[in-house]
Amino acid sequence: VLLVGEIHGTVEVPALVADLADALAAEEPLVVGLELPRDEQKHIDAFLDSAGTGDDRAALLAGKFWIRDYQDGRSSAAMLDLLERLRQLRLRTKLEVLALDQVGAAVADGDARDQAMAERLSAALDDHPKARALVLAGNFHTRLQKGAPWDESHEFLGYRLSRFEPYAIEIMGVAGSAWICTGPETDSCKARDFPESSLKPGIELGAEVNERGHQGMWRLERTSASPPAKFSVGERVE
Repeated sequence: VLLVGEIHGTVEVPALVADLADALAAEEPLVVGLELPRDEQKHIDAFLDSAGTGDDRAALLAGKFWIRDYQDGRSSAAMLDLLERLRQLRLRTKLEVLALDQVGAAVADGDARDQAMAERLSAALDDHPKARALVLAGNFHTRLQKGAPWDESHEFLGYRLSRFEPYAIEIMGVAGSAWICTGPETDSCKARDFPESSLKPGIELGAEVNERGHQGMWRLERTSASPPAKFSVGERVE
């Protein structure tokens, strides 16, 4: 199990996950878990089975998650592009895409969300014992250690997957921007620049869990914000 923790709303991280999926699915069946609500699963499955036409993309984007007013980075154009890459990859490999998140996750209890996502992925891996798994989720969910800054008893998705001996890597930009929501209000979601950082780009892959709850850290030189996918079918960025 490879866990990729991100700051939602960049162009680059979903594209890298597509590259990782391509490599991992080359020899073994692959389950790709995404932090998308599970009531979108039927739309995702239909899209993966489709020819990927404009109408097929529009049908996927008709799901309420993609057209909701509160648009965080999980429903970005880059995530739509990731699903298209996975659709193409599925034509030549054994690949399943799993929507892991609870319905209405924005107002759900955080610990319950992590438990639900872990149970859903665990069930899929138990059903496919020879499959590999690649998970893209927010960089708190992918932490392997117990405890959150707001609750020392919190058990993240990564922690709850310990029996599968996951490897967790966090990918983030040291400069650039992301589509970020800073509050519960719809207008808090916009492209935002990262503050200046002294960190240098590079990859660190360790065996031990670091202070951020992952074994690995991949710092990109720059990321760029990916706006909501619904803007690609007629709505405008304000």
